[in-house]
Amino acid sequence: MKTRYGIKFSWLTLGFLILFWGLCASFYPSLPDQVPSHWNLQGEVDDYSHKAVASLIMPLLPLVLYLGLTFTPSLDPKKQNYEKFASSYEKIRTAIVLVMLMITPLPLLIARGYEINVAFLIKGILALLFVVLGNYMSKIRYNYLVGFRLPWTLANEEVWNKTHRVGGKLMVLGGLLALLSAFVDSTLGGILFMAGIFLPTIITLVYSYLQYQKVK
Repeated sequence: MKTRYGIKFSWLTLGFLILFWGLCASFYPSLPDQVPSHWNLQGEVDDYSHKAVASLIMPLLPLVLYLGLTFTPSLDPKKQNYEKFASSYEKIRTAIVLVMLMITPLPLLIARGYEINVAFLIKGILALLFVVLGNYMSKIRYNYLVGFRLPWTLANEEVWNKTHRVGGKLMVLGGLLALLSAFVDSTLGGILFMAGIFLPTIITLVYSYLQYQKVK
C-alpha cells in the first residue's frame, strides 16, 4: 500500500524484519555475557555490550528504521514534495535498512566463534551505501528529513537543488575512495576511508554556503 505522500509500505517487508529480529533473538541463550559491539578502523574490538543488547535490542533497529523512514515524512512541513521523489526515497530507505541487516548479525556471529574480517566488511558496506545515497541525492526534492539539511539549503530551494546535484556526485566519488580503503590495511586504509566519507561532506557544505551567498 502507499501512504498519502506516495511512499510504499509493505506488510511483507515488515514481516521479514520481525522474523529477522526473532532469528537474532534465538542467539541469546548461546552467547557469552559480553559481545563485541565496536571495532576500530583496523578491525580490532574496542568495546563490548551485554548479549541482551546485541541480540534483542540492536536487531530491532532495521524494523524501527523502516517504520520511521516510512511514516516520519507525514510530519514534514514539505511532505507534499515526497511524491516527486517517492521512488528514489524508497530506494534510499531500502539501502539504509539493508545495511543494518548486514551489520547487526556480525557481533552475534563473532561471539559464536566465526572468523569475520569486520574491518573489510564494514568499510565495504558503508562505502557502498555512500555510493548509493550519492546516486540518488540529485533526485531528492526540498524536504526536512533527508538530504543535505543545512540552514542555507532549507532557506532556499535553488540552493537545495544545486547542493544536491554537486553533493551527490561528490558522495559517489568519496564512496568509491572509501571502498578502496577496504582493500588496504593499516593506517592508510583508515585515512582513505575517512577521506572518502568526510571530504565530500566538507566540500559540499562549503559549496552550498557559497551558493547561498550568491543568491542572497
